[in-house]
Amino acid sequence: MKQLILSFLTVLTLTSCKKFNAYAQTLILNDSISVTAVEDENLLHIDSLAIASLPKEIQKYYVENLYQVGWSNSINREQLLKALDEAYLDGINNKKYNTSDIHNYHDNYQKLTDKDKIEADFLFTKAYFKASNDLYNGVLNPRKLYNDWDMFPKEINTSSTMQLALNREGINESFDSLRSPNKMYTDLRRKLKEYYILNQDTIKAVSGTQHKINDTIPELVNIKKHLRFINYYPDSLPADFINDQMVITSIKKLQKKSKLIENGVVDKKTVDAILKEETNIKEKLIVNLERWRWFPRDLGENYILVNIADFSLVAVKDGDTIKQHKVVVGKNARKTPILTSVLKTVVINPTWTVPPTILKNDLTPKASANRGYFANARFTIYDKSTGKVVSAENWDSSKASSYRYVQKAGVGNTLGRIKFMFDNNHAVYLHDTPNKTNFAKAQRNLSSGCIRVEDPFDLAQFIFDVQENEITKEEITKILDSQNTKNISTSKTQIGIHQLYWTLQVEPKGKTTIIGDVYGYDSDLYKKLQ
Repeated sequence: MKQLILSFLTVLTLTSCKKFNAYAQTLILNDSISVTAVEDENLLHIDSLAIASLPKEIQKYYVENLYQVGWSNSINREQLLKALDEAYLDGINNKKYNTSDIHNYHDNYQKLTDKDKIEADFLFTKAYFKASNDLYNGVLNPRKLYNDWDMFPKEINTSSTMQLALNREGINESFDSLRSPNKMYTDLRRKLKEYYILNQDTIKAVSGTQHKINDTIPELVNIKKHLRFINYYPDSLPADFINDQMVITSIKKLQKKSKLIENGVVDKKTVDAILKEETNIKEKLIVNLERWRWFPRDLGENYILVNIADFSLVAVKDGDTIKQHKVVVGKNARKTPILTSVLKTVVINPTWTVPPTILKNDLTPKASANRGYFANARFTIYDKSTGKVVSAENWDSSKASSYRYVQKAGVGNTLGRIKFMFDNNHAVYLHDTPNKTNFAKAQRNLSSGCIRVEDPFDLAQFIFDVQENEITKEEITKILDSQNTKNISTSKTQIGIHQLYWTLQVEPKGKTTIIGDVYGYDSDLYKKLQ
């Protein structure tokens, strides 16, 4: 048996069906690549019965590690402890990792009995598995929190990923790789770290009230830093002790929002108002970091991204934002689902089949009050069992769900003149609308779940450009005038559809933009993360 040399240049036994760069790779996503430890007779061995009570995935690790302890190297333990202790910088509560026990085992490792070293090894491994999953897939499972969040766990082979990290003394690099590579996540994390650094210094009220412009006030250095964090003081100005006009104006602005006396002096109540604003930002940073752990790590080269909370859509081609659109999303009683999919078809002159919720809550009451509703709204009624057309006179409202209701294509159709189809579990899609006035409203949670897009033919042009479909505006006009339905496949080049939800983002220079929490998710999610 060969001795395992624990260094960055560790010898690994690697088997793979694909070309593998052992030094570039830090995450192993599935079983197509295995990392096998070189057996070392100097390492403490574990009886196979001792692992029987461990979770299956951890048993897998010890089997692949030849029933040897994995954490005998102090460098790996130190790096693990650092990752666990600093989990709060990713908005993760690290209390569940038993860090005090892990610290104790590490500090006294050389004095432990063989039995205790094995118990310690199990604890280190459990902590790595738990912390790595929290970082990679999120602390909570969104599908257990919401029935309309179709965010699924991302595949990872934790056993092989940890083995690779242990062999390289690369636990730090492993955790760095587990974080979402999305810039949104990186910026949120940077801002949360800034919050914790800022709050190492206690903000103090300014004594006295008779201060003049350009007076020297020592407390202002820290106050300006805090005001800058909450977007009340510009980054371009220094955080010094000068009582300048800008800081006075900033303080008054905060005092006005907080319904305090607007005197431009930071008293105890103003300090409390600053800290309240900071806490609000901190909580939003934490919940949005968790969401970005749920979201796909790679949105693709070409995609359509909707932020439901912001009523906005962007179209991205080759990584560059090409289009921006206002959207209307589902009302609170009929929320737009969070999902990721792939665009399948663009439909010009779509018909509309009434979904069950709208049938029950809207169509049936209206048609029961006035049978002329069907003709006015250009609906054809079909008997589901026979497929035959049913006249409005013979429609039975008590059996409303036994019929299928199809609105004719063309002017006045509920979906407008175009829709964008993709596979999902909620029968939702993006579409045009005959009611354009709602796009002028600030609060646009008004639909029955689908997403209405402003200037949808502009979005269609983006799609056709990506697809290299040379359909002309004249051809589109001709299709529209015919009022015949036309399906255009979008299978040539993949375009992702991402309907996501986030309520805060950090600009490049660190300014935070708070977005309305239209569905009221933030507060409950924050509590569950504590």
